[in-house]
Amino acid sequence: MKENYIDFIPGDSEKELSASLLRSLVIGILFLSGMFILSALLVFHELIARAAFFSGTAALICLLTFWLIRRRKLRLAGLIFVAFLWLIVSFGAYTATGVAAPIFFGYAAVILIGALVLGVRTGLWLVFLSVGFGGFMIYADAYHFLPDAKEYSLMSRLFIYAFFFFVILLLQKTAVDTTRNAISRANTSEMMYRSFLENISTVTYINDTSLGSLTTYVSPQVIKIIGYSQDEFLVNPLLWMDILHPADRENVILENNRTSETGEPFLMEYRLISKDQQVVWVRDEASLIRNEQGQPQYWLGAWTDITQRKNSETAQRNVVEALTRRTIQLQTAGEVSRAATSILELDVLLSKVVELICSHFDYYYVGIFLADEKHEIVVLRAATGEMGQTMLNFQHSLPVASSSMVGWCVKNNQARIALDVGEDAVHFKNPILPLTRSELALPLRARGDVIGAMTIQSDRAAAFTEADITALQTMADQVANAIETARLFDDRSRLIKELETKNAELERFSYTVSHDLKSPLVTIRGFVGYLREDARKGDMIRFDNDLARVINATDKMQNLLSDLLELSRVGRIINPLENIEFSEIIKETLSLVLNPLMLDAIQVEILDPLPIVCCDRARIVEVLQNLVTNAVKFMGEQSAPHIQIGAAGFDNNSGYPILFVKDNGVGIEAQYHERVFGLFNRLSSDNEGTGIGLAIVKRIIEVHGGRIWLESAGRNKGSTFYFTLPFAEGERN
Repeated sequence: MKENYIDFIPGDSEKELSASLLRSLVIGILFLSGMFILSALLVFHELIARAAFFSGTAALICLLTFWLIRRRKLRLAGLIFVAFLWLIVSFGAYTATGVAAPIFFGYAAVILIGALVLGVRTGLWLVFLSVGFGGFMIYADAYHFLPDAKEYSLMSRLFIYAFFFFVILLLQKTAVDTTRNAISRANTSEMMYRSFLENISTVTYINDTSLGSLTTYVSPQVIKIIGYSQDEFLVNPLLWMDILHPADRENVILENNRTSETGEPFLMEYRLISKDQQVVWVRDEASLIRNEQGQPQYWLGAWTDITQRKNSETAQRNVVEALTRRTIQLQTAGEVSRAATSILELDVLLSKVVELICSHFDYYYVGIFLADEKHEIVVLRAATGEMGQTMLNFQHSLPVASSSMVGWCVKNNQARIALDVGEDAVHFKNPILPLTRSELALPLRARGDVIGAMTIQSDRAAAFTEADITALQTMADQVANAIETARLFDDRSRLIKELETKNAELERFSYTVSHDLKSPLVTIRGFVGYLREDARKGDMIRFDNDLARVINATDKMQNLLSDLLELSRVGRIINPLENIEFSEIIKETLSLVLNPLMLDAIQVEILDPLPIVCCDRARIVEVLQNLVTNAVKFMGEQSAPHIQIGAAGFDNNSGYPILFVKDNGVGIEAQYHERVFGLFNRLSSDNEGTGIGLAIVKRIIEVHGGRIWLESAGRNKGSTFYFTLPFAEGERN
């Protein structure tokens, strides 16, 4: 394993080393000064004056230096001490023989002391000052500016040299001791720092400054967090990149590259995959370490395991989301309940419910299907979004079977959930809803019967929880009861409307019958008297004319009574229903209504395709016969009579096919579009007939569960009669 040493000397320890060094030098100078004056007193008497001056001055300066050291003013103490030594040497050299004086050698000791105490830069300044002052003394000696120097014996000179030798030896010993002490302190600090780093829960690491950030050191406790050992990281310097979580890999690498280029601190929280494939969240903080020259050396970083914090945050977030979702569920349930009790129009109610659920729960799609009377198919009645409107437009429906989740749900009276639709065998893959990832189908139950289903789809997998299903099923039950209530309301409204219509028809019927039957009776009664008079006079010609009028009145009464009888039979006497192609009904009708001459004069166009319908064949032939006859009768002065018979899509409410008979005749103005279907309503008194024909047609269509209406742009614009009939079994899709 590659060793990495981190130099770490706290500021207080560094000051202590400086103080210790300065203290040792001061003590040494005091000691040597004492030895110097003692030697002068005992042996070198000619040096007594100078020794006393130098030693006394040195003692005072050393005491001042000690005082400054105790006050922690190390820089000032060093400056005063070094300045004093330099001045003493300079004074001694100047008052002796200049650069030839033995004391000049003392500059070497002063320069060394200055460099040790105040730094190399101070040592350089002392060199320049010493050399400069030496040059000055040479100049002064040349021009005899120096004072008269006292000659010393060779033994005195040797003694002075020996004194400075001891000073230099003192410096060397002090420097060695200080260096050893510093190294010892540094080693101790490094051991303490390494022990600290390797025993805390945080993992420390060192990466190089390359773009790939290769790992050169990682603390041993990394194995406790992610299962990989220190050696595994050093063998594979890019292991940290290999164990990044796939979802975080790109962002982490981009941020690492950015900070590597800019030198900014790296700070990020991301996930790692441990050796046992567990997800571990870490907070990664790293700083770029530079040397004294500002050049990048390495990245020093730390991984802090924040998995527990993240799990707590996730748990807290899940609780908040669950509470929020529950609040939304209750709010939506309340709004659905209010809608169910306040909206009685079925289509409005269903549209309101699907929009509430889709918007409040942020689902992809919500739809409601209702079963038909035979419980064979379910028809989409309400849906959200443009996709839903598209399916509503073409009357989307599904069989009550296991071919779809909705069909299975209705068939089995059970909710069905697909957390991943790709794995569900009965999921109906609707191309209009391509983003569906999960689906929930809930039965709509009312009075113990399944009347339809609600489908809820999400673009997220596993989007439904048990709480969601329970809340949505409760809403589905509310909706089902509301649907039944709305249906009862619709039935009641329809019955009331029908009753009002019947009462109005009965009133008109009573008036019309009394009027129309009274008119022929008055005619008969009047002409019976004329017949008696004609017979008495023997006027047979007039007798025959009056008799013809009586016969005509009786025929009119007979037709009126026959039509009324026919109208009363519709709905009471019903032939068996059969599945028949509508094209066959058209052919049969045309053969009854139009003779060959009429077919030559009138262009009859049958438009394909035509549906197969389930109906009373005879009655529907009667309907078509009446409509075609009216088209021919009211063609007017049209030079190119044209009749079209065909199909035009599907009814939005019932889903039945829409059939039509269209002509280019006289047309009917808008105010008469409803009136023409009433009893005894004729648009002109000149028209033959009783005015009951279209009322019979309307009754026949309604008995089949369909409806009929008229569209016309006005006079001479032609007319189109639309009507609906139920599909034959199995023909809806």
